[in-house]
Amino acid sequence: MDKKRMIAVIYIDGDIAVRSFEDKSLFRGDIEALTLEMSESDIDAILCFDVSDKADPFAHERSLISLGNICKNTSLPVYGGGHIESLTDVEAIFERGCSKVILNFAKESAQLILESMTGIYEKDRIAATIASEDNLVINRTLLESGVGELILIDEHALKNCLGASVLPCVVFLPEISLDKMFSIMGKDNVSGISGDIVNENITRIPTLKKLCQEQGINVTRFEPLIPFSELKKGADGLVPCIVQDVETGEVLMMAWMNEEAYLKTLRTGRMTYYSRSRKTLWVKGETSGHFQYVKRFSIDCDNDTLLAQVKQIGAACHTGNHSCFYRDLIPAAIDVEEKTGIDEAKLREQTEALSDALLKANEAMDALKGLL
Repeated sequence: MDKKRMIAVIYIDGDIAVRSFEDKSLFRGDIEALTLEMSESDIDAILCFDVSDKADPFAHERSLISLGNICKNTSLPVYGGGHIESLTDVEAIFERGCSKVILNFAKESAQLILESMTGIYEKDRIAATIASEDNLVINRTLLESGVGELILIDEHALKNCLGASVLPCVVFLPEISLDKMFSIMGKDNVSGISGDIVNENITRIPTLKKLCQEQGINVTRFEPLIPFSELKKGADGLVPCIVQDVETGEVLMMAWMNEEAYLKTLRTGRMTYYSRSRKTLWVKGETSGHFQYVKRFSIDCDNDTLLAQVKQIGAACHTGNHSCFYRDLIPAAIDVEEKTGIDEAKLREQTEALSDALLKANEAMDALKGLL
């Protein structure tokens, strides 16, 4: 099985994040701030569930807007679920930018929806929440043919559910002992853990992963393809980074990176730099909202200059210009036609005709001299 993952959860209730399916109290402030916090924590994905009141269609629409903002503000895979009653609802989840949709198999409608998705979506883009062993056993054939992953949300049914299917399972766990976590993560068909154990330890995910690795559990740990130690740095320990608009190729800006900025950029997918004047890290867009999302990150042949191709939100320059390089030092070239109003091709044609006429006149003069 692939490396085990640690996956955070956001329960969306319209414009806010709440604590759980049942507990609608506020959870860690606004959704955007929560998304950014999770994105910087070394988790591997985010599960999002719309838990808004079904009787309020406007709340559901606000939840979908929030889901889209989550996808926009993170480079992590986002799975979306909740209030899925038809294929149209599935399409709405994917349109918001989710990489995977989550069907609730406690509902009979989920079976019909999954059947209607066959041939339209790959099974790796579909997950299903399972709340009981019966729920799993009854639908096992359909699930194993159409779903790529199970999400076991009831810890009490965990043991029986894990043995009832060959599908990889993401397991919801409460705050438990490390030994219990190691035991669950070590099971062959457990693909990851989620729930309170991840949300309540969001700032300690790198430590938890390191502990799992020490126990022989193969977890996803961030490691750059080229360590910062192999980059050629200046006397101040910094490396220049040129930033380019991935869509237009326009050079947007140049800034500096130290090791922390380099690693954070690679881990979060948002451009992070080191300010030489303030002597601190800064995430592009954290105050203006003009984030830069990394689409490609390269290094030159000498290992001394970085090139980031990004999706730029808003303006890259603090002046409000899209690019910092908006001033020319050499006047733009002016072509002949624009400068003189003369058609250059026509002028060339007239010059050639005049040359031919002069040549013929000279030949005529030479002939006349011969007669005299």
